Amino acid sequence: MSWWQIGEGYGTQSFGGELRTDLVDCGFCGETGNFDFESRLKKENSVGKVLHYDTLKCEQCGNLTSVFWGNGSSGLQRFHQVPWLQKTTKWPSHWPDDVGRYWLQAQRSVEASNWDAAALMARSAVQLTLRHQHAEGRSLYEEINDLGSKAILPPIMVEWAHEVRVLGNENAHPTLGAAPTTDRDAKAVVEFLTMLLKIVFDLPNQIDDHRDSRKKE
Repeated sequence: MSWWQIGEGYGTQSFGGELRTDLVDCGFCGETGNFDFESRLKKENSVGKVLHYDTLKCEQCGNLTSVFWGNGSSGLQRFHQVPWLQKTTKWPSHWPDDVGRYWLQAQRSVEASNWDAAALMARSAVQLTLRHQHAEGRSLYEEINDLGSKAILPPIMVEWAHEVRVLGNENAHPTLGAAPTTDRDAKAVVEFLTMLLKIVFDLPNQIDDHRDSRKKE
């Protein structure tokens, strides 16, 4: 895929064609949207598509962030930045807050190599996500299978769930002498959660954004 396709069919709604600095986090201090433009470059191709190469200066800590971005023909914008924030601090606004809180704690636990905590919080976020979709069942497996039978989850996700050992742990409470969660198992359930959130929340939101942008054409 060419970089000239950035923003085409995937991204966030752009406002007035300018960079959405309100979505950019300083990679050093974590401050969001508090920038001045240090420098700005752009390049246009033969069909009028423009790619932007901006350098932002954080007003909080004074460090620089490079942002490569572009707007798509439907009004969506996408960007990539260097450096990016190494610590997870927030979740997308279109996620339910309870799911976001659990996901955030799972991600931060992975970053800190706290594998038991990461697996527990990710498993809880999976179950919350399923229940937001009105999943039925007496166990996590049954709830996943229920959404699979309703075609909310694709078959590959149902199959994947049965391969993630932590998702099959019916007892989420501590037990005497239990072995610690391995980094492999913790990362597996967090990875499953990430894809689940993309299917259940992110893709529908992107479709809605795309439809809204087409109505404004």
